[in-house]
Amino acid sequence: MLQNIRDKSSGWVAKIIVGFIVITFAMFGVDAIVGAFTSGGDEVATVNDKKISRYELEVAAQRQVRQILAQMGPDADPASLNENQIRQRALQGLIDREAALQAARNAGLGVSDLQIDRIIISTPEFKGADGKFNADQFNSTLRNVGLTPLQFREELKKDVLINQYQSGLGLSTLTADKYVEQVIKLDSQTRDISYVTLNVDAVTVPPVTEEDVTAYYEQNREAYQLPERVRLNYIALSQDDIAAKIEVSQSDIESAYQAYMKTAQNQTDYFASHILLETDGRTEDEAIAQLQQIRNRVLAGESFSEVAKEVSEDVGSASIGGELGMIEAGSFDQTFETALFALSEGGISEPIVTEFGVHLIRLDRKTAAEITPIAEMRDSLVEQLKASKAAKQYLALTEELANAAFASDDLATPAKELGLSVQETTLFSSNGGEGIAANAKVIRAAFSDELKLNGENSDLIELDSQNSVVIRVAELKEPAIQPLVEVTGNIRLKLEAQARKEQLLALADQLLVQAQADGLSAAAKSAGLELVTVNGISRVEQSVPQAVVKKAFTLETGATTKVLANGDVLLLSLNQISQPETQPEMVAFYQQAIQMNQIRHNIQQVRVSITNQAEINRL
Repeated sequence: MLQNIRDKSSGWVAKIIVGFIVITFAMFGVDAIVGAFTSGGDEVATVNDKKISRYELEVAAQRQVRQILAQMGPDADPASLNENQIRQRALQGLIDREAALQAARNAGLGVSDLQIDRIIISTPEFKGADGKFNADQFNSTLRNVGLTPLQFREELKKDVLINQYQSGLGLSTLTADKYVEQVIKLDSQTRDISYVTLNVDAVTVPPVTEEDVTAYYEQNREAYQLPERVRLNYIALSQDDIAAKIEVSQSDIESAYQAYMKTAQNQTDYFASHILLETDGRTEDEAIAQLQQIRNRVLAGESFSEVAKEVSEDVGSASIGGELGMIEAGSFDQTFETALFALSEGGISEPIVTEFGVHLIRLDRKTAAEITPIAEMRDSLVEQLKASKAAKQYLALTEELANAAFASDDLATPAKELGLSVQETTLFSSNGGEGIAANAKVIRAAFSDELKLNGENSDLIELDSQNSVVIRVAELKEPAIQPLVEVTGNIRLKLEAQARKEQLLALADQLLVQAQADGLSAAAKSAGLELVTVNGISRVEQSVPQAVVKKAFTLETGATTKVLANGDVLLLSLNQISQPETQPEMVAFYQQAIQMNQIRHNIQQVRVSITNQAEINRL
């Protein structure tokens, strides 16, 4: 059932929303995803009086964190992220989306329930192995993340509405044929080139003297200015470390298993089908009378599924015999559920009236939850028990640590009282360092006057939900210029590289004069250098240094020039320019690509305009 779960319940949109749901659930659990859609909590901004809640911001920010970390790879450190920038970017995204949504509604656009139904039933994530919409899979996907069909449908409607509005912006975007042809010619053009490489490592320069180093240092002292730096002592609390030390008894495991069994035994899954008659074109009494006749047909032996295909007006389920899949309490209309849960297997209800029409409901089957043996659950139960106990101990220890650190003039005393160790960082500046020194909260506290100047212990700093620290400045280094002895090596390397580059460029200039007079091949031969010839390179050529490709497409045929690439110097000659014939299918492809770029540009401009015109207050 799709059309008649509008009060509770895409495909390009579905993938986006399902991805959002999965990410959010993984980070926050059921309560968080429900909170994200109900928009509870203090507001952080308003868009034309429409509130954006703090909870919505937290969900959006954490979603961005997860995406950034995924892009950074498995070794990504969450502490290295700039929380303020992420939150500001997330808030701006929420503001832009709400402004666009309001603009779409003000433009008179709308999304019908039928549109949403069609998107849902065509979404691959909601289809079974047979390629058709599967109600069980739809309900299961939403149920697994604690999302009701209504919440899903409402967010889907918003995204479809915004997409309609943005798509409309590009309808009048036309691209002139001459412009398209010009782009095709430039993009499909290829060039034949030759080049030689003068390797910087092959150049020999006189050794850099101590006098050279000293002179450079004195002339560039400010370049070696070190900022203010601190070294920290700190006490760390980790919920994972606490969990690793916890022993779980057999009686604890058995008690947890008994609790699991009690919950599982009370869980019954109901699978149902229905036939819906809407009341838009008929009275409620007429619909009830018709359904009573339909009920009699089924009771007389006709197939409920076949009758549903014939007469049901629920677009989403009629074609599959009225199947709704598994029904969970609270996901459907209460009147509907009350009637369903009162049926025995195979039973068919009397006509049931809801705000969506009149239904006949059949309970296809109900199944009790399968009980997993304790042997198979032992490891997971142990982990759950450890995590639960560790969470309680962690909470208690954070309070104890905060109080002990506040009352102490050092960290050694609270560390001893709580059986913890004092650790230390290396020196770092306000730009951050490694480990906890990369965390924005730690950096802020470390460079505060209370810690830096007054020598106090910090308050408890939460790095994340399971890790906290208390810090103390152990050493403060004022801004200073690095001594010559510490930078001599770097200066020597810098001067050597500079001398090599100057000598290499001088050599390249001499060779360029010869190449322009006698040709690059002759110049390369006289210098004992290898001449590389590559024919038919495009603007996206990967087999040639990118600096060479870029320069090649600026030259005229027969020209020779100098190119810097990765510290080396190359002499480049353009031998020939080739222009392939434009194919008709290329014109259509480029026309569409150029138009889409223009549409994206238009959409971005309109987004900015919409946001600028809206009355926005950041609280």
